[in-house]
Amino acid sequence: MNVTRRGAAWAILAFLLFARPAAANDLGLSVGPVELVDGAVTVSYRAETPWTPRLEETLLRGMPATVTFEVGLWKRRALWFDKLVLAIKSEHKVLYDPWERTFRVRSGPVRRKARTVPTLDSLATFLFSERRLPLVAAASLDPNARYYVSVRVTIRPLTAEDLDEVEDWLSGEAKNPDKPERGVPGYLLGIAVNISGLGERTALAKSESFRPALLEAPQ
Repeated sequence: MNVTRRGAAWAILAFLLFARPAAANDLGLSVGPVELVDGAVTVSYRAETPWTPRLEETLLRGMPATVTFEVGLWKRRALWFDKLVLAIKSEHKVLYDPWERTFRVRSGPVRRKARTVPTLDSLATFLFSERRLPLVAAASLDPNARYYVSVRVTIRPLTAEDLDEVEDWLSGEAKNPDKPERGVPGYLLGIAVNISGLGERTALAKSESFRPALLEAPQ
């Protein structure tokens, strides 16, 4: 790819990331501080108000949802689009189990046993409380260039393509044959997605810009 085509590709990527329609930041998303920990650039982020009353009601009725975090490290460039240096995406699938009265959360692309949390408050703490994420070794960055970190959080109902995976996940964990089947028929879950009113909620926020040479360790 020549320089012109490469530059156009980065421009399109930047446009798609920042020009996606998004509601106001009613999730209370904040990003920062950016700090230096053991030689790595880290960022902290949190979402203070992830739930709405309608979303809480929908989740407690058993509607699955997916929470996605997209973190980007950007290098500022004068007279041109900023350069995306690093992109990290994490995904968490959430489902309320009415038999156990707990939420089950499965994180990442690798199938594993779900983590359980007892309440909506503990679910919000588990997913949205402040966390410090290592990004990259500070030595790999231009020490005097200016950078910033973007974080996008999205909460959305599971798509039709996810339904079979959810049912497999549930049936695979049902070890006791005496317990009732916990899977929801796919067509019923599809109808529920359409009429639940659980639309996608998303927010995007950025940290203050920083120079790697001036980063400090957390106090």
